[in-house]
Amino acid sequence: MSKDNSFDFRSKFKEWDLLKDSLVQLFKENDDSRKIIMEHGIQLLKDIIKVADGVNLINFTERFEFIQKNSSNYTAYRQLDELFKEAKKKIAVKRIMNDK
Repeated sequence: MSKDNSFDFRSKFKEWDLLKDSLVQLFKENDDSRKIIMEHGIQLLKDIIKVADGVNLINFTERFEFIQKNSSNYTAYRQLDELFKEAKKKIAVKRIMNDK
């Protein structure tokens, strides 16, 4: 499944959950520091996708470019969250299929 079997997907997704909670609040408050946390989330997703061989997300390139260009925008945050959800599901399915 992955290039590095020691890669801890679970901790990366948990880290996103923590960032996501912070981002929701920062967007409500219109706090400019959300961009820094968004950048961290973008890097997390990059790391996950880089290691998750064979996991293809729908329209990933276009969606990811949008997120990178609009990282201070709430819509980009929502799109990033959707990509994390999709990646988590597809990685889980891939692991199950590989265990059979």
